Amino acid sequence: MAIGTLAFGVGIFAGVAFAAANPPPNPCSASAGVPKLVSPCRHYSLKLNPLLTPQAPAMGLFLKVHIDGGPALRLLLDSGAQYIVLDKRAAALSGRSSGDTLELVGLGAAAKAARRVAPGTVEIGDLLLRDCDMLAVDAKVLEGVDGVIPMSLFAGFLVHFDVPGKTLDLEPYPYNPPTPDDGFSPARSDHSLLFLQAVLNESQAGYLLLDTGAAYNAVSLAAARAWKNYRILSATISLRGGTGDTDGFLLPPGVHFRFGSRVLSADPAVVVDLSDFVRHHQFEVAGILGYPALRRSIVTIDYRDALVRVDTR
Repeated sequence: MAIGTLAFGVGIFAGVAFAAANPPPNPCSASAGVPKLVSPCRHYSLKLNPLLTPQAPAMGLFLKVHIDGGPALRLLLDSGAQYIVLDKRAAALSGRSSGDTLELVGLGAAAKAARRVAPGTVEIGDLLLRDCDMLAVDAKVLEGVDGVIPMSLFAGFLVHFDVPGKTLDLEPYPYNPPTPDDGFSPARSDHSLLFLQAVLNESQAGYLLLDTGAAYNAVSLAAARAWKNYRILSATISLRGGTGDTDGFLLPPGVHFRFGSRVLSADPAVVVDLSDFVRHHQFEVAGILGYPALRRSIVTIDYRDALVRVDTR
């Protein structure tokens, strides 16, 4: 029995890249791979807007973005994406329509074709970033937005993602990296995506993808098998994402993720096939830490040193 439809973020995955150990001299630069900051290296506070749909009352937060001086686009802020992804209409409005074909890889769905288009300049308020990588797809990415923007686009800053406050604060990196005493947890960095070591329901340990663009939290089929009778207790649900549609199981309430001493409620959570994630990342992925688990939190992300801190309000 299908009881609803939900949406997940978009990403393209390949290879493994770990963060540099030494801080760079430029306080607004995480690595050579991030876009070039054109505006001054200083603090920025960007307004976030809630994405609301009949299917999911709180699916995520989006930014209003101008590409190459074009009209404002609504782009979902998605730490589970590697590139800016525009739908056909948004790509046309931004003057982008052709390029090499790539594959988007998602949750249990067949890969969807995307086109690599020319990099562009991104303007959000007073913030200006140049040489931002972009993809275009022919279909709608998600209802209510024109595409997605990766959190890692701001990797040149220490990122404060304030979900209840609906702000994205960016500040220059301190010269010295944070310490464990600062409440940060180490993350595995794989092509601009971050994976946190966690324990699911005190029974299954593994890596969770930090994915602010996912409308539900998720558990892999392999991790769910550690919970007896999960299929009997779960209802079938249709999953909709930028890469296509698939089916999963909605778990009963009570799912939680633990990171060290911090415990986050993972309701609502679904069981999905993450085999494509495993194949592309070449390590086991136990689940997805999505927007619902973070809706009362301020998430601080240090891409330079691959560290994440979650503070719950």
